[in-house]
Amino acid sequence: MGQDKRIAQYIWWGIAFLGFFACGYICALFYKSPIDYSGQLTLSDILSTLVGAFVTLWAAWYITKKLNEDRYSKELTISDLKEIEDSIASIVAVAQDEPDQTSDIIAKVNRLHGTLSRLERTCKINDKNVSIANVMNRFYCFYGCATNFGDKPLNIPLIVSAGDDLIIEIRTAINRINKL
Repeated sequence: MGQDKRIAQYIWWGIAFLGFFACGYICALFYKSPIDYSGQLTLSDILSTLVGAFVTLWAAWYITKKLNEDRYSKELTISDLKEIEDSIASIVAVAQDEPDQTSDIIAKVNRLHGTLSRLERTCKINDKNVSIANVMNRFYCFYGCATNFGDKPLNIPLIVSAGDDLIIEIRTAINRINKL
């Protein structure tokens, strides 16, 4: 989806570029004096060409570097989110298949909390507008369902429902990250 936005920007830049040359062509039609051309090469011509080439190469390098850094940051966050999604799926599978394994479920949920904390710190480091507050809120609901059993047995349908909601919220976050 983010690529569609870039393509639209490139199209607008191309239209602006062509419009600029069209305006130049129209202005040249009104300018009637002949153009004077000399076959000499001056130092200012050489310097102008070299400076223009240097600035162009530097801008291309900087833009490429910045795009690669941004993509790496996105991929790091997305891989963490996918790891979290896999953990949730395994917790839900254990809850459905072996409902009497409460200690295993609690251990996996606690590991998931550590992974989410790492993701939250990573998002703050990357300096992006990536908000995982919704993911954290859904996780706390999931955490409450998976650990709040007391003397009663686990409420498996509630754990599965909260896990599914958390997975959907993670996929929504991945979508938002890809649009950046």
